[in-house]
Amino acid sequence: MTAISPGQEAPTRTAQKLRQVHTITDRFGMLNTYLIDDGGLVVVDPRSSLNGQLILYYIERFLRRSPTDIDLIVLTSLETNQSGGIETLRQRCAAPVAALSKTRNRASSPGEEGRGYEGGNLSIPLPFRTGELFSLDALFALTAPHLRQVSIWLQDVGGLPHHEDWRVIATSGAARGYFCLYNPFSWELIGGAAISTTEGGMPILHASSDQRGQQETLRVLRDLQIYYLYPGQGKPLLARNAAAQIRLDW
Repeated sequence: MTAISPGQEAPTRTAQKLRQVHTITDRFGMLNTYLIDDGGLVVVDPRSSLNGQLILYYIERFLRRSPTDIDLIVLTSLETNQSGGIETLRQRCAAPVAALSKTRNRASSPGEEGRGYEGGNLSIPLPFRTGELFSLDALFALTAPHLRQVSIWLQDVGGLPHHEDWRVIATSGAARGYFCLYNPFSWELIGGAAISTTEGGMPILHASSDQRGQQETLRVLRDLQIYYLYPGQGKPLLARNAAAQIRLDW
């Protein structure tokens, strides 16, 4: 287990709020799970049962907190089945599971119309309405177990329920459930599945068939003040202007 806790030296600045994100990494796959500690606890991308166990261990051993303090589980991607991690966590807590609202009508459960809920039918951008739509249907069939566990549907630019400082930024892969989480007060960005870092530490925004949308996502991210960038895979990046280093993966 690799844990990167708040307290690491950052470039000199006047911070509005302290860093809130803890990183827990599966060393076998170098896949990251994130834990937001802003009073409550939010688990972002619990992934496998092993990751779930590491999260629980970290909360109890290092934070000296109870797993019952977890009040939200967030999925930044619906491409992989994260039901193992969800089930492991929910053996010790009663936290609801949240995902991007654009994928709502593909889930088996009706979900809750909570904060950030976006009603109506799923509207898929034109680039996703051809062959990619078929592949998405197959994809969601494979990941149905954790889709049934989702009960809160998040809206683009909305805040996380009870954690309003953390804002949802849907990316060009939104039809797959991709989104980032940004805190404008601690200057942290959780890239989730949309962003990974290379061995050299360069953050990559993953490709989608919507090239215009991808360019717009990059523009939005580069306009943000980001000192801490947490990718879904790879090492977190600490830099005075981390967003300026993000590159497109064509």
